[in-house]
Amino acid sequence: AAEIAAATGGSLWVSMLGAALTTALAVPIGLLVARTPGILSAGLERLSYLPHALPGVVIGLSLVFLGVNVLYPLYQTVWLLALAYAALFLPLAVGGVAASAAQAPPVLEEVARSLGRRPATVLRTVTLPLAAPGIGAGAALAFLTCMKELPATLLLRPTGLETLATRLWTHTGVAQYAAAAPYAALLVLIAALPTWWLVRRTGMLGREGS
Repeated sequence: AAEIAAATGGSLWVSMLGAALTTALAVPIGLLVARTPGILSAGLERLSYLPHALPGVVIGLSLVFLGVNVLYPLYQTVWLLALAYAALFLPLAVGGVAASAAQAPPVLEEVARSLGRRPATVLRTVTLPLAAPGIGAGAALAFLTCMKELPATLLLRPTGLETLATRLWTHTGVAQYAAAAPYAALLVLIAALPTWWLVRRTGMLGREGS
């Protein structure tokens, strides 16, 4: 029970940290894509897909080299692991933010600016609330994928940190399937919660029922 609890806590901690960093990086890119389409925004959006196309082990090894040679204070910390998650799953959050912001009428922001609101105030009080559903959906998708990511987690996790995915891999690697079952069940259970929320937000259940 103690091992399962520690792995669950580790998974939740690193996944929430990775999802938060991914979302924080995705918000400016998504808003730029939705509000100022052009070469720069299109280039940034396409650039975010480049690490996503690479295997997790490639990103993990690259960040190991970066941590050892350049960012040594971050090596063997959860922050370097969160950076790997952000590099791998940034397009998931960018797509949600851009789609949500594109559906919000820009005239509301123009009206706010015409009333004397500063750009930072307009962003905080108008733009971000309008894009909030997409931001939440992107964060939920990033959290889901962080929960099950294995190669980068194995390479970059701090010593002693276990997650549900690493414990599942450890037990299945030596054919201990009964011991791996609780970790697999918890992964399914935890992943089901944001999945249910995403389905409710997108109205998929209602469309299927009709």
